[in-house]
Amino acid sequence: MFYRKPLYYGFNKLEPFIDTATMDEHYNKHYKKYEENLNQALLENNIREDDIQVVLRNFYSIPKIRNNGGGFYNHLLYFDNISPYAREYDIYASPELKQLINQSFGSYENFKSQFIKAGSDLFGSGWVWLLFKDGKLIIGTTKNQDNPIMQDDYTILLGMDVWEHAYYLKHRSDRKGYMEDFFKTIDWNIISQRLK
Repeated sequence: MFYRKPLYYGFNKLEPFIDTATMDEHYNKHYKKYEENLNQALLENNIREDDIQVVLRNFYSIPKIRNNGGGFYNHLLYFDNISPYAREYDIYASPELKQLINQSFGSYENFKSQFIKAGSDLFGSGWVWLLFKDGKLIIGTTKNQDNPIMQDDYTILLGMDVWEHAYYLKHRSDRKGYMEDFFKTIDWNIISQRLK
């Protein structure tokens, strides 16, 4: 059985960038539904595996597991990589992460611009990712609740949800405004730890 990781901060702590109502709806309704449906799908398919990455890599061909397992794991990463703490890139990003961002994108500002553009260009619902593979950083996108590790050997450093449920209560149809605000909530200490 898989369970949502409890938040270590309150739903109101990301104001004004992500509003309390959106956080509550996102965590307690959408994330919870993926948790429940994933566990049901595992029972239905008699799968007894307690590593979500193994589940995604080995059983993504089962639609209910692909959709709900992806949704569960993506949201686990999402709520971990946003935070009221450690949000200043210059202070909290590790020297290793800064070096890789500069090597891969030229600068932090270029990385941010390319990441937001990837989210703007993604048609419909999905995710934008900062991925590490073979010593390099890559920006990638997936549709719906697909996850990059389902079919490739990536390390996920950062995941941004661009489904409307992540921003619509506050930002309405302004996805770009949400993505700009999302960057003000990233916990760069967590992202640096994922790189290690």
